[in-house]
Amino acid sequence: MKTHCKDRIKEVNSLLKRENIETRRLLEKILCVLKLANNKAILREKDKILRNETRRRIYQLCDGKHTVSNIASELKTTQPNVSYHLSSLLESGLVLYDDLGGKRYYFKSLE
Repeated sequence: MKTHCKDRIKEVNSLLKRENIETRRLLEKILCVLKLANNKAILREKDKILRNETRRRIYQLCDGKHTVSNIASELKTTQPNVSYHLSSLLESGLVLYDDLGGKRYYFKSLE
């Protein structure tokens, strides 16, 4: 299963470079699912990842309408702090983003 998922992840990554924004968003969701299937530990660790209060609050704001600066303002914290926690959420596959008009909007991957 792991090799199969890794091959699919490579395929989706190559498609992401060529597709329009709607297709890219769908492919990113597919990529997230493949990453989660490839690493079931992430599913077991979701509660642990979201145990950090700042990270959990950032995750709750990932609705596709917030940028790093919006989230930082909402939580009254710094952009580097938000970026730090978002990197963990992105790496885990719990959060994805859309690049629109030079801004990056974050959203939950499986909701």
